[in-house]
Amino acid sequence: MTPTSSELIDKLGGPAAVAKLLGIKPPSVVGWRANGIPADKLIRLAPVCERMGIASRQELRPDDWKEIWPELAAQAEPQPQ
Repeated sequence: MTPTSSELIDKLGGPAAVAKLLGIKPPSVVGWRANGIPADKLIRLAPVCERMGIASRQELRPDDWKEIWPELAAQAEPQPQ
């Protein structure tokens, strides 16, 4: 199951940790708990979430992951034998 914005922020270490990852100030992150993580920020956080085992990039961006990360789309296609 895909984590909510609030769960994702907590699993990444809280607002201060997420802010540090993105090079922004923590108060910006606090508002995302209720309003959702902006798409441009979620795209940057998704590989970190995947490395930490929180959620895959495909889970976090189910509608456009192939366009954002074409290398994943290439890996997902069956290879000719």
